[in-house]
Amino acid sequence: MKYTHYTIEPDKQSNIGLENTVVVYGWGVYPQSSVLAGQQSKTWLDRFSSVELALKEYPEAEAVDHSISAGNTFDHLPDTEMNAYEEENYFYGDDK
Repeated sequence: MKYTHYTIEPDKQSNIGLENTVVVYGWGVYPQSSVLAGQQSKTWLDRFSSVELALKEYPEAEAVDHSISAGNTFDHLPDTEMNAYEEENYFYGDDK
């Protein structure tokens, strides 16, 4: 997956004994094959002990002081179970 941009955020999982660690995330868009197709993706890439070290590896990243949500939802999915034919038409249309 190609990333459109990167963020450096505080490490929410710093309970592993590393204080003040940061995480680099790559941002992109989920592909058509995903149940989240077209929505923003946020992928964990690496952990660093400081923002400065993260910026050396990812100089184009934006450092922020909070965690950013990708804001993904499943609201676009149907509420009922479908058979294979219904599912294919729902997700890909019936314009064969």
